Amino acid sequence: MENIKEEKRDWVLGVNDRCDKCNAQAFVKVVGVTGELLFCSHDYNAIMDNAVGYDAMTKFAYEIIDEREKLNENRLIGSAN
Repeated sequence: MENIKEEKRDWVLGVNDRCDKCNAQAFVKVVGVTGELLFCSHDYNAIMDNAVGYDAMTKFAYEIIDEREKLNENRLIGSAN
């Protein structure tokens, strides 16, 4: 049996980082020309799935830190217990 070592990722956002829209835990940080915005997965998806929101975000953002995969990691950890 092959021994697979999982790579531990260093996350930028923590539990104290909150969505600017709804105050849920933030998983996306958008650094833009006039500041930073934090979003939960739900609110970020809602913006990016909307043509007007997508256009506004692409004009604003020059860096997007997307840690939504952390949600999947947390689900896998929870199912192992």
